Amino acid sequence: MADRNCPICKGTGFVDKGNVVELCPCRFKGENFQRLLNIPKKFWSAELDNYQPISPAQRRALKVCKEFVFNFDLEEGKGITLVGPPQMGKTHLVVGVLKALYRQKRVRGFFFDTKEMLFQLRFYAGSEEDKYGRMLKFLMRVPVLVLDDLGSERLSDWSIEVLSLLITYRYNHQLSTLITTNYQLKKSEEDLLNSLEERLSPGVVGKLFHMNEVVYVS
Repeated sequence: MADRNCPICKGTGFVDKGNVVELCPCRFKGENFQRLLNIPKKFWSAELDNYQPISPAQRRALKVCKEFVFNFDLEEGKGITLVGPPQMGKTHLVVGVLKALYRQKRVRGFFFDTKEMLFQLRFYAGSEEDKYGRMLKFLMRVPVLVLDDLGSERLSDWSIEVLSLLITYRYNHQLSTLITTNYQLKKSEEDLLNSLEERLSPGVVGKLFHMNEVVYVS
């Protein structure tokens, strides 16, 4: 709902930018908007426009994210995987993409820290109601899903099975998935342990390469 006192849109809820009319940011202010996309409070202010790159890799990542939003096609099922060490702004970027898709394309996505997601699924698995099934179905089918910090969780056989199911379903049904990870995707001779290929499986990582553009952020 538009803010009747908004100085930008004058209460209309729309902003005319010449060749395109966009929804006014006032429609998305407040806690309800953030909760709709499940964005953590720490990142409520994160936008693509206020990401401040300090390296060529970060500038390229920002460019890729903006182009992804501009060219987004719900039917293609394309996504982005941001790979790099902590504190590079990977989460900031995917939150910015999630917000921009909702504002500009009216596509609802959902953010999850992967560790928290697996914790909630495991908790629901023990409940009498079918909360586990409903949550898993939602994660499999939501138009855009963010899996933040993939690979940092403690991966039991059950966790690997859930992540494999989720990624495979979204790959097969061409649903967009945005991923951040501190791990290289493929294992190397120099580092055999710290890769998603080792922690998940070569098959899952192969699907990530096919479904997403991989961007290294440093």
